[in-house]
Amino acid sequence: MQAKTQIDFSHHALFLDFDGTLVDFVDDPSAVSIRPGTLRSLIALQAALSGALAIVSGRRIADLDRFLSPLEFAAAGVHGLELRPAPGAPIERIASPHDLDPVREALATGVAGDADLTLEDKGTALVLHYRTAPHRKPDADRLMDEAVSGVSNLKVMHGNNIVEVHPAGMDKGAALRRLMRDAPFAGRKPIYIGDDTTDEFAFAVVPQLGGAGIKVGPGATAATERLDDVAAVERWLAEAGERI
Repeated sequence: MQAKTQIDFSHHALFLDFDGTLVDFVDDPSAVSIRPGTLRSLIALQAALSGALAIVSGRRIADLDRFLSPLEFAAAGVHGLELRPAPGAPIERIASPHDLDPVREALATGVAGDADLTLEDKGTALVLHYRTAPHRKPDADRLMDEAVSGVSNLKVMHGNNIVEVHPAGMDKGAALRRLMRDAPFAGRKPIYIGDDTTDEFAFAVVPQLGGAGIKVGPGATAATERLDDVAAVERWLAEAGERI
């Protein structure tokens, strides 16, 4: 399926999720790699958009930098708990890792000796992965529920074979609004592309800002358009780049 929206380089801003949108999922999240053609398209589009391109991801910005080098870009990492409003700008951190200390201890104890469940510690967020054993979703959900019980001001989010917790008050929609406040994004209309339930927060925001949401893959969504998979995103970006 091909999205109908085309980038107007003078009026649009482009926001992209990472996993499941720019790269395919793999069992080891640290082993992903972006296709060279996709990276070339991002570099060209960022220039054509006068810098108004951002990556909005559950990953840490430091990890995104490593995967997308040599591209320098604006970003929202850990669902907006890390923000870099422009390429090269300092990273703003909205929360402290210590906010999650009691949950961190409980989850570490819960996954000890379990080959199917792994704990990823992002500092300001904790993620239980069960990608290699999808049937363990009920166990992962139960473990997370028990770990956060009695701890206030936290948000639990469910994604593709993960369950994640971080301090409340930030999501991808709120992060998009924050990035849209300042140059080079201010005054433009956002196009947001993402694949996961966590991207729905952004899909709910973009129409309010005059923009469009593009959902990657199947599933219910607030986005108005779709692309089939990561390969389709790559083609969409390449075709946009051909119009520069």
